[in-house]
Amino acid sequence: MNRKSPHAARLHWPDRLPAGRKGALIVALAYYVGFSIVWTVAHELSDLRAVRLPLTFEWESRIPFQPWILPLYFTLDAAVISIPLLFRSAREALPPMGLFFLQVVIAAPFFVLLPIENAYTNDMPTGVWGAYLFEPLGMKNVSQWNQTPSLHVTYSLTVATIVARRLGGGWRWVAFAWAIPVSASTMLVHEHHVICVVGGLVLYAATVPLLGIWSRTCGLDATGRGRESVADVEPRPATGG
Repeated sequence: MNRKSPHAARLHWPDRLPAGRKGALIVALAYYVGFSIVWTVAHELSDLRAVRLPLTFEWESRIPFQPWILPLYFTLDAAVISIPLLFRSAREALPPMGLFFLQVVIAAPFFVLLPIENAYTNDMPTGVWGAYLFEPLGMKNVSQWNQTPSLHVTYSLTVATIVARRLGGGWRWVAFAWAIPVSASTMLVHEHHVICVVGGLVLYAATVPLLGIWSRTCGLDATGRGRESVADVEPRPATGG
């Protein structure tokens, strides 16, 4: 009798997805859709709050807006969009993309329950996303709220962790040398406050261990790579014998 190994059974569901990078992109697309729904619903519920909480320090209002760091701030979105290119299969994409989704799901109730009053002084009433993206396009800004915990901080450190695990070597230093300034830029462009940054760090620290746990559950090694399975390769025609 030909029995399936426990390892194969554990990977049965991911292996139902298309083989190779196509499967990884499907997992990423599912994340993008899920993120957009959770983020938008949380933002609209937060927007309904008539009273916003003064959970900021007085000195934060004196931080000058630093337009020079905006390009670095916006690189996070490019990183999250492009990171699925690292993955060769749905199994490899599931742990990191699943972690991103879990992080926004955990953050969403805090976005609604802790609507922070903006302490910064500038000429951008809806923040940099409104001034530099949504308003020029004539669209409603769905990134005005959703401040604490800062997903910009959580996601930048998570991206750095994924890259460090995946590529190793000098890329570890490069990844975190990018993530730390990106996290700091959230205050310099007046998008987040100290409580938001601290919240983002806590969310990262609390959830990032799941990356290794889920990777092992998916049969991946310490770098997040998996051995080629039947579902990862194209079927070959049978040969006569």
